Parts: sequence; structure tokens; C-alpha cells
Amino acid sequence: AAPAEAPIPNVKVVNIGMHIGGGKNDAPEKAPIKQSVEPHFDSLKRCFALAEDQTKGGDFGIDLRIEGAGGKAKVSHPRTAIKGEAFETCMVKAFEAIEFLKPKGGVATMVSYSVRFTPQDR
Repeated sequence: AAPAEAPIPNVKVVNIGMHIGGGKNDAPEKAPIKQSVEPHFDSLKRCFALAEDQTKGGDFGIDLRIEGAGGKAKVSHPRTAIKGEAFETCMVKAFEAIEFLKPKGGVATMVSYSVRFTPQDR
């Protein structure tokens, strides 16, 4: 992940997709994941500073396996059209650093999670 002291770029981050494998995909099921990731949006914004072209926004998706007790997720299949190997590496590390809350039902859960980066006017 990018150093915490790195300035936060003027970019908006929003969750645009979350699919829970084999789940109902309702709000209560998504809540622990949403509550786990959203406090880390500044870390994701810092990663955007490593993108090759910060004037263009884009999406980033990743697969997460969260164990039944919560904790760190096994992160796989990062996907993005945002150019920059350092950006993608930073994003993977940022998701690996998140301590996830226990998934609803307390069972291991596969989640496909996506965010959209939108650069803001300076």
C-alpha cells in the first residue's frame, strides 16, 4: 500500500459492485464487507497517485475470500483498465491489509468487489 503520509489525490472512490458467491446479495449480507472496506478508501485513493494517467478515472475489481471468522482476506484476480503496474500492486496490498469483519452467517465467503475512481476538478 502507498505510505500513509503520501498526499491523498483529489479523486472520488465509490463502490460500484459487490457480489457474494452463493449468497442472497442483500444489504445485511453486504454490510460487514462494506463496513470493512470503506474506512480504507483513502488508502485506495493514495494508490491512484501511482496510476500512469491520473486525469482518467476507471474501475478496479478484485476477488476476496474472507474466512468465517473474518480477518485478512485471500486476494486474487485483480482487474482494471487503469494503467500502471504500481497502481495495481498498491491496490492488491491495500486490500490485503484490510481486517474484514466476520461475514454474515460466519462462513467462508467469496466476494467480487469493485470500485470506481473519478478524478475531481482541482
